[in-house]
Amino acid sequence: MSKNYGFMTVLAGLSALAVIAVAAVWRYPNTSDVTAVITAAGTVIGTVVGAFFGVNAASAGRVKAEESRDQATAALVKVATKADEDSDVAKAAMEGVR
Repeated sequence: MSKNYGFMTVLAGLSALAVIAVAAVWRYPNTSDVTAVITAAGTVIGTVVGAFFGVNAASAGRVKAEESRDQATAALVKVATKADEDSDVAKAAMEGVR
């Protein structure tokens, strides 16, 4: 994830919450109504922004895990090619690749 997308997401969420807060203060004379509107909007916006970061973190973790798996497989194949074909090391390595 680009840092720019994260910053823009947080900025958009805060901006939307600020607009909702100003509209709620202008629309409702009672402070409990304003609080209810801001709380509800903050909950929804916070959930959506949090989900955005959660999905991006999971995606980055998946990519890193796949890269590690590919490196481990390459190392395993390298070991298996250097070992004697009938050795236990080569047999175990080739079973791990299949």
